[in-house]
Amino acid sequence: MSPLKIQLQAFRRRVVAGSFPQYSDLAAGLRGLRFVQADPIRSPARAQDLMLRHRVDAYVSGDLEETYPQLDAEEGYLFAYGFMQPKVWQDLHTKPPVGKLKALERQVLAFVKKHGEVHPRALAESFGSRSVTNYWGGQSQATKRVLEDLHDEGHLRISRRQKGVRIYAAAEHSRPKEANPEARYARLAMTTAQVFGPTTKSFLLSELKSLTHLVPKRKEREGIVDQLVASGQLAEVEVDGLRYLLQPDHWQSDAVPDRVRILAPFDPLVRNRQRFEQLWGWSYRFEAYVPASKRERGYYAMPLLWREKVIGWANAKVVDERLQVEIGYVSEPTSSLKFRRALEAEIEAMTNFLGLQSGVWALNFR
Repeated sequence: MSPLKIQLQAFRRRVVAGSFPQYSDLAAGLRGLRFVQADPIRSPARAQDLMLRHRVDAYVSGDLEETYPQLDAEEGYLFAYGFMQPKVWQDLHTKPPVGKLKALERQVLAFVKKHGEVHPRALAESFGSRSVTNYWGGQSQATKRVLEDLHDEGHLRISRRQKGVRIYAAAEHSRPKEANPEARYARLAMTTAQVFGPTTKSFLLSELKSLTHLVPKRKEREGIVDQLVASGQLAEVEVDGLRYLLQPDHWQSDAVPDRVRILAPFDPLVRNRQRFEQLWGWSYRFEAYVPASKRERGYYAMPLLWREKVIGWANAKVVDERLQVEIGYVSEPTSSLKFRRALEAEIEAMTNFLGLQSGVWALNFR
């Protein structure tokens, strides 16, 4: 069956309209969103907070970390590191075999089980502070690396955070070991498709590359996605020659408000760079790890959404309890007066989200 063909303008409105479901509180938000990507950079807030503020009513920066112990949530790696529903975490992890652990890993796991919750510093005090090379080529404490590995493998979970530091506890696997890795892969593919909205098959498969241990052969992974389409769980549309997969239930509206949104660089609406370029005709790049002399837009330049178009970017920082925002344009906004009012409303909303005094902000343009 041929996919439904849709014009780019209509597709763009549908994508934007479906990207910001609204939830009354954080618990409902995590249930509905299923996964929220995390990032430690705070400029002016962490990515998870910047994303949740557009989707959870009255959300304030830091709410997720503060209320996490009371939420039905886990931390882990799906297509990126983030916060997720327990069902998603369970699909990522079978009940891991303890017998295959190395001696230090078994000792650390036993230590965590004995103490209930463990701060990485407590392990360094008990096991010593020997350093090892971490994933980025730097140096980390060996026991901290072991904690991270045990968490990645499902032996440990994150019980809470203390000033941003992960506190570890033993994971309780009350369910039987999943016997069908293909079914787990399919569910995780559907979760990823829900996070991003309309996505190409190639992007969806590439985002799930960390799950090849479930289904090692690419042809079989493609077959699982094809079956999701055949069963109607995913539908296909074609836009200017590109085919997108989407969940039919999330493709119901094209209503876009006269609103400005300053988006996190990892927001699901903008993270798919190929789709970004097709929708808005320009290339966005995250420049935090680019040398300062080579940055075009800024260390943490955030896409600026006006109605259904990303027309530029914003840099925001807090200086002396005052939010300073600088705006740069790729294309000038239509309805300039309406845009200016909507932009000021968005900056005021961000000021409140950051816990700053109302009205204490400054706006500049490049």
